[in-house]
Amino acid sequence: MRNGKIMAVIPAYNEEQVIGKTIQQVKSYVDKIVVINDGSTDRTKEVCEELGVAIVSYRPNRGKGYAIYQGVQYFLKSDFEFLFTIDGDGQHRPEYIPLFLKKFRNDPEVGMVIASRFGTEDWIYNMPFLRKLSNLLSRFGLWILYNGFIVEDPQNGFRAYRREAVKRLNFSQSRRKRYGFEAETEVLIDARIKGIKISTIHLPSIYFEDRKSKFSLFRDTWTIPGVMVKHFFKRKPWLYRHRFK
Repeated sequence: MRNGKIMAVIPAYNEEQVIGKTIQQVKSYVDKIVVINDGSTDRTKEVCEELGVAIVSYRPNRGKGYAIYQGVQYFLKSDFEFLFTIDGDGQHRPEYIPLFLKKFRNDPEVGMVIASRFGTEDWIYNMPFLRKLSNLLSRFGLWILYNGFIVEDPQNGFRAYRREAVKRLNFSQSRRKRYGFEAETEVLIDARIKGIKISTIHLPSIYFEDRKSKFSLFRDTWTIPGVMVKHFFKRKPWLYRHRFK
């Protein structure tokens, strides 16, 4: 599934220390890399330029959701068939990209594949307790509000999409100047309502003790349940049971 078919979108905010290594690792598995420089104030942009990858750059910082939206717009203007979203902080492992593609190949109905740390050694031993708690709360919220919708790791940003799914999904922010990690939950809800089949792949991640996560336990942990409840009343998921897979 190569030959100009795979694009990786990498949102990056002040990742000058690791973005170069991330790009070098990813490029072996995809046909094009697009870095979304989300208002970085360090040398993230310069490092990407030195490596010759495509860059979408803007200021100020608008959040991961906005960055992914910009990457999706870039993808839709191309003729690529598969879109991967990979964090720029080096936490995801690009060598597993072929396993995502195998999921698509084995089941033509799958429109989206999401990585899951659940049950891996990273989940048990390395993932910070508060991040684990936030993730479990998100998982429970999706299950109880959206008719048994089970996503093992809803806050995992390592994802892959078929082009047909990208065209159907809504990645745009709704009247918010900042659009952060809640975007990943909104895309899951949108996929659920529209009946897009989601597959899961269990993969380890990499945690760095000397790096501070961009995920805010105070802001993002409370924003995510808010968007779940908002979409529950706005989109009335109980009306679309026949679409759920």
